[in-house]
Amino acid sequence: MRIENGQAELTNTRHVFRLLVLYRWLSLIPAILALAASRDGALTRSASVLLVAALVNLLITLLPTQLNAIVRLWPWLLAPDLLFCAVLAGLTGGWGTPYYLYALSSLLAAAFFFEMRGALLSATGMAALFVAAGLWSATPDQNWLRLVAQVVGFFLIAGAFGYATTLLARLQASHAELDRMHRDLEVIHSLTVSLQSASDINEVEERVLTAVTGDLGFPQAVIALVDQNERVITSWLGKALDGHVLFAGGLPHPARVPLAPEAGLIAHCLLDGQARLSAREAFTSDDQVNRYLGSKPYHIFPMLLREHPVGVLLVEAPEKEDPVRLESLQAIASQAAVAVGTTMLCIDRAQRLAVQDERVRIAREIHDTVSQSLFGITYSLDACIKLLPEQPGTVKAELSSLSSLAQATRDELRQSILNIWPSELTAERFASDLRRYATGACRAGELDFAIDVRGDFSILSAGAKRSLYRIAQEALNNVVRHATASRARVCLDIVNGEALLAVRDDGRGFDPEVALAREYDRERFGLRGIRDRAASLGGTSEFVSRPGAGATVLVALPAANG
Repeated sequence: MRIENGQAELTNTRHVFRLLVLYRWLSLIPAILALAASRDGALTRSASVLLVAALVNLLITLLPTQLNAIVRLWPWLLAPDLLFCAVLAGLTGGWGTPYYLYALSSLLAAAFFFEMRGALLSATGMAALFVAAGLWSATPDQNWLRLVAQVVGFFLIAGAFGYATTLLARLQASHAELDRMHRDLEVIHSLTVSLQSASDINEVEERVLTAVTGDLGFPQAVIALVDQNERVITSWLGKALDGHVLFAGGLPHPARVPLAPEAGLIAHCLLDGQARLSAREAFTSDDQVNRYLGSKPYHIFPMLLREHPVGVLLVEAPEKEDPVRLESLQAIASQAAVAVGTTMLCIDRAQRLAVQDERVRIAREIHDTVSQSLFGITYSLDACIKLLPEQPGTVKAELSSLSSLAQATRDELRQSILNIWPSELTAERFASDLRRYATGACRAGELDFAIDVRGDFSILSAGAKRSLYRIAQEALNNVVRHATASRARVCLDIVNGEALLAVRDDGRGFDPEVALAREYDRERFGLRGIRDRAASLGGTSEFVSRPGAGATVLVALPAANG
């Protein structure tokens, strides 16, 4: 953008210079007319003077770019042109010279190149030289009134064009400033939009640095974050205008600077919430960070979210300060603070949700395994108490069975804690484990139980297999504990990429709406667990029952989920 502005300014300069050259040629028209009206005695001198003036114009026409650059570099070179115009006036009648308009071309050039000051200085010089040319001229009829009018004309024309040029320069500067402010606002807007899609804090840092160096054009920038738990400044990341990273490896540097006043200027800046401009003091108490930052001056902008420091933005200070650019940097720091703070909150929330989900999973696992097994053990022990002392042999056999069940329960508990599941769970293993669970853990000795698995069981994901097994466990446990059923059947069909599980019994049934309403009672965690398991894998669940008519649990899961 800067290159485009420079090229536009150069193009405008060339156009104006061409107009000045055109004016210089047109200003020779009075001299040509005077030559046509000259007498034979003055004809030779007038023709010679006109020829010299034309040759000078030709030189300016052929070398516009070079002369433009030379005059801008050495303004005093306009003085010979003023002297040349005065000599032309002295040779062609002094104050009545036909080269008066020609002499104005130097004043116009001075006004164009050097604005008001150059215009007034050139007008003063031209007036003095013009008076001297009239006095030097041998023409006897010099008119002082004409001289006054011509001198006033010098100042009026030079002043008018100089003032116009000054206003034009100010307008161009204002336009350039507005254009730069517009670009800065576009950068801030683009950064704000891009930060909303940042997936982690390091990506936020990268995008902020790219905006400061790549878009705004600052030499280099550094960003660091505040660890709120340990109250340290860490995760240092820096980038230069040419794209190279300032810290070794290009990854966030793990240097830890205490967030305390004695830890350096950056920490002090974060604590008081005030920006520091062109700072050169000891930035941190960490020598390695100071070495990477170097001895350059930096603008330091604290990144605050609700008056709490979340990070800091350091930008290398350019030689020429620009208040508007500083405001843009402050805005970028504010947007970065919001993005960093929001990302941190999202990460913290995700961690809390993960912990909560894990707690729910563990509770569900314990309920589906240990809780049900312990219920079976408690139920059997209660029966043993009632059989004593009349039937010790029966009690002994039952206690032996309960010992095996307790051992199995311990194994189940270990499996739930470690979240272990056999990597090669087949349909046969699924059916046999569920049958063993029904006859052992559920103590379904008098229950006519059947299980049927149809379809390609191997296409099910590990999560789907585990969830179907746990759901079937819970459904069977409910049959044993609540249904008073004589028959139960488990059917699993894998059809068209979907697993359909149905658990039916001929028990006393229940009202699903009432049962689900009571699910908030921790003693009735099962139906809600079935529903949540199915929903967590993108599946559905349905409970079909009514009092006195048995019950059916229907679950549908995508085969590839989980």
